[in-house]
Amino acid sequence: MILLVNGSPKPNSNLRRMLDKIGRDTGLEYTIIDLVKLNIRPCTGCVKCAEDNRCVLKDDMISLYDQIVSADALVVGGVTYFAHPNALTRNFMERMFPLRHRHPQTMGKPAAAVAVGGDEAEQTAKEIAYHLESYFNCKMVGTLFFNSATPPCFICGYGTTCEYGGPARWMPPEEFEAFTEITPDMFQKFEDYADVLAACERLSKDLQTAVGKGRD
Repeated sequence: MILLVNGSPKPNSNLRRMLDKIGRDTGLEYTIIDLVKLNIRPCTGCVKCAEDNRCVLKDDMISLYDQIVSADALVVGGVTYFAHPNALTRNFMERMFPLRHRHPQTMGKPAAAVAVGGDEAEQTAKEIAYHLESYFNCKMVGTLFFNSATPPCFICGYGTTCEYGGPARWMPPEEFEAFTEITPDMFQKFEDYADVLAACERLSKDLQTAVGKGRD
């Protein structure tokens, strides 16, 4: 089973759909965990998890530890806020801490990092990959990112008038002055980009191969 973790707070987001495609295209059994639906508290730094590789906080993360350990591969997907993984994703990664103590639980586990962002998704994917590889000894199968070019300013309702938002910052003054409407075509979908679709399919194939080797 491949476990895919979705850090996007939005239903049917680009990230959610990318993870679904990746899992589906492996041809293997897969499960997607939507973090926004769970109650996962921040790590308190007590380090009591060193005793038995499990957290003492009684919340929804408890049920995920066994799923992470038993999964044939782990895929962590996050969205980019301020050039880094968003809080839902980062909190999940921090709460993985119990799995790396005296008896590492994820040593050599095939893993992948997926990220979506306006224009800095690559950095987020790299951070997730570094976390999984360096702190949890996962064997990275690959990373994947999609820059949607969709800033929050397209959603908040003030994107065409706010002098401090993204459009005002990146557009020349005369272009921003003419920017009076936000239309549906400005919201990019990963399915419309052949290179991103191909990258998803490559990652699926690589995960399938990695899982197959692990079962040999």
